[in-house]
Amino acid sequence: MKDKLNIYSNNKIKKFLNSVFTKYDLVFMKLETIDYNTQKIQPNIIIISNNNENALINFQNLNDNYLIITNLKKTPLNQNNFPKFLNMPIPINSLKNSVSSFIQNFKIHFHDISIENEKLTNIKNNSFCYLTKVELEILKYLMREKETSKHFIKANILNIKSNIETNSLESHLTRIRKKMNKVQTSVKIKTKSEKLLISV
Repeated sequence: MKDKLNIYSNNKIKKFLNSVFTKYDLVFMKLETIDYNTQKIQPNIIIISNNNENALINFQNLNDNYLIITNLKKTPLNQNNFPKFLNMPIPINSLKNSVSSFIQNFKIHFHDISIENEKLTNIKNNSFCYLTKVELEILKYLMREKETSKHFIKANILNIKSNIETNSLESHLTRIRKKMNKVQTSVKIKTKSEKLLISV
């Protein structure tokens, strides 16, 4: 399953970016629609190509979940501030590598927990533990979507065919819940029939 990547841009570059970032599920939105409060679960790229677009961004409300790609010499914040900057033009491979690095080092926040790489941390008490790659994918997806079906997780993350009977998902969920208990988070994963929900 591909990681989601939000692209905020007022330029007509959808076709180009889809051809460059084939590893990701790109979601395109206008600069005016940036949600400064809720974009903590997935990485965001803002593309600015002129000063009028620059004026649309509330830079003070951006955090390290954003990568700004721009060809402008001046921006309201310098590169030591929270948002990560990438100055254009750069070679395509450098662009790919920079975005890949940004996504690999992306920190996901959900209530009192964060995930960075495979490390699950309770940001209130600093206790942490490590997730397996599969546990990470399941938890990341739940944190992003809030609710999903067991069937979806089995088919798209565990790659289990619908005609195969297995307790694999339940085993993964048991291990994830134990690790969440270990870091003493208030976040819970609940099961309702064939649905999975994450909440506080």
